[in-house]
Amino acid sequence: MKLRILVVLVVLALIAGVAYRIQNQAGGDRQAGGDRALSVKTVPVAVRDFPRVIDLPGTLEAAHQVAIAAQASGSVLQQHVQEGDSVRAGQLLFSLDARPAQARIAQSQATLTGARAETAEAEKKRERLSPLLQSGYISRQEFDDAQLALDAARARAGSARAELESARLDVAYAQIRAPIAGRVGRIVVRPGSLVQAGGEPLTTLLAPGTLDVRASVAQQDWPELAAARARGKVTAGIALDADASVRAQGELVFVDAQVDAATGAVPVKVRLTMAPPALLSGQGVRVRLLLGIEPNAKVVPEAALQHAQEGSYVYVVRGGKAVVQPVKLIRSLDGEHVVEGELAAGEPVLIEIPQRLKAGGAVRLEGAGG
Repeated sequence: MKLRILVVLVVLALIAGVAYRIQNQAGGDRQAGGDRALSVKTVPVAVRDFPRVIDLPGTLEAAHQVAIAAQASGSVLQQHVQEGDSVRAGQLLFSLDARPAQARIAQSQATLTGARAETAEAEKKRERLSPLLQSGYISRQEFDDAQLALDAARARAGSARAELESARLDVAYAQIRAPIAGRVGRIVVRPGSLVQAGGEPLTTLLAPGTLDVRASVAQQDWPELAAARARGKVTAGIALDADASVRAQGELVFVDAQVDAATGAVPVKVRLTMAPPALLSGQGVRVRLLLGIEPNAKVVPEAALQHAQEGSYVYVVRGGKAVVQPVKLIRSLDGEHVVEGELAAGEPVLIEIPQRLKAGGAVRLEGAGG
């Protein structure tokens, strides 16, 4: 019995010793861990000029394009060009059936010939009656009737001449020609189609070379754009949505005088100074308007900026510790932020935040000796 009690006491003593040793070792480890500096990645705060821009979605369109519509009604007899063809000014595009207009020409010519004959006869009659009126051989009414007949004949001749000119114009309009040199767009008619004067365009001619970008500026960005325009020319960079490597430069050439009620934005137009072949009318692009330069701006990477309910902040390394520095975000561009706050040029700010990092905790710059 005594031996059993002695064994139990020895076992309990051993367990207590092991527990005490483990507890002391854990405490030592925690203390050592708390004193150990964390390795952190940083970048220096840059102080430099920073561009002020507005990024917008836009759509390319030909700077000079002409909708080709029929000026006379008729059916399409022949299509002389195909979609995508390059044409010169004056080149024949479509031929309409001119036979109805040609028939009107013949009819108008006959009517005009008859009206001229009536006019000549009425003039002769009035000349014969004029001396008789002075001698009193005819009444004033007879002479007035002769004058009225002459006026009516002249009116019919004038009407016939106008109809003849109209018919001749319709014959000329049956030959639809290119008003400018350019490239033929989508053709919406084919031979046999009936077209109406002033109706839907038959096709569109796009002048070669110059392209415009249509875009809209939000109302909140308008004051800054207006200020930039007041200072001088506003330039722009254009990049293709589908391939950002396709780029061009341009200049703001038009700003609407009012806000678009449907979108709540101000329509603008940028003209490209030189369009690469990969850019075509109708493509979607990104427009970046350069409004000016922010001098001596404090710039940090996007990864350095942290956010909390109290506002934005960065971790800056000062005296070997990670110090929380509140900042105010001013503007952003391409993964960089301009901030205001008590930051000096070259100060290291953390771009990766360790999970164990606490404000004021000891840190060392990655790659530095420790």
